[in-house]
Amino acid sequence: MELKAYNIVTGLTLICLSVVFAFGEDPFFDNFDRADGKPGNGWIVNSPEMATEIKNKEILIHGTEKTNWKRNGLERAVNNISKVCFDFLNKDKFNVHLRVDDGKSGSKAYMDIYSPPGGNNFNYANSKDGGWPGWTKAGGGDAIDNPRKPGYRQLCLQKTGNKFKIILDGSTITEVTNEKLTEITKVFISIDAAAGTTGSMHVDNVDIDNGAAKSTAVHPWEKLSTTWSHIKKTY
Repeated sequence: MELKAYNIVTGLTLICLSVVFAFGEDPFFDNFDRADGKPGNGWIVNSPEMATEIKNKEILIHGTEKTNWKRNGLERAVNNISKVCFDFLNKDKFNVHLRVDDGKSGSKAYMDIYSPPGGNNFNYANSKDGGWPGWTKAGGGDAIDNPRKPGYRQLCLQKTGNKFKIILDGSTITEVTNEKLTEITKVFISIDAAAGTTGSMHVDNVDIDNGAAKSTAVHPWEKLSTTWSHIKKTY
C-alpha cells in the first residue's frame, strides 16, 4: 500500500472511531426479537429477586417478590436522551415503573413513574436532589389500539429543556418541571410489589430518542465493522 493511501485509511479509521464513541447507541430501538434468555444488547439486568429475561421475543419479569417494593427489571446507560417509550402489560399483580436518572450533572435528580396493575393510574416522583419527594398523581386514560403490540399500553417520558411530559398511548397525561434533571444518563424499567406477591409483567419495543425509525438497534462495533469493510474495498 502506498504511503498516501495508508495515511488516508488511517485517518478515516480514526474518524470512524471518533464517530462511534461520540454518538454511542442512541437513538436505540429494541424489540427483543431474538432467542429466549438473557436480554443482551447492552442491557443490565437489575433484578435481584426474580427472573428478567427474553421469553417469546419480549421481556418477561416474573417470580415472587421477597422484599416489600423491591425493584426488579432491566436498565441501560444512555447519553443525554430526550425521550423513552416502551410497550407493557402489567395485569398480573405487579406495578410498572419507569425511572430516569441524571448521573452526570451532580444533582442526583431523577423522575420515577409508576402505575398499579392495569397501567391506567399513573403517579410520579419528581426529585431535584436525589431525595424522596413522595408520589404525585398523574392519572391515566382509556386504552386505545396499540399497532405495535395489540393489547399492551405504551408509556413514554419526553424531555424538552426542563419540561417532562408523561405520555400514555400517545396522549399527554401530565407535564412536570425539573430544572435539576438536566441530562438523562440512565433508564430503568422495572416492577415492584408487596413481599410475597407472585406475578409477571411483559415489556417490548423499547424506543429511546425515536429509535423505532431504525429497523434494528445497531451496536457501535457493528457500525465500525461496516465502515471499515467499505474503506478496505475502496482502497
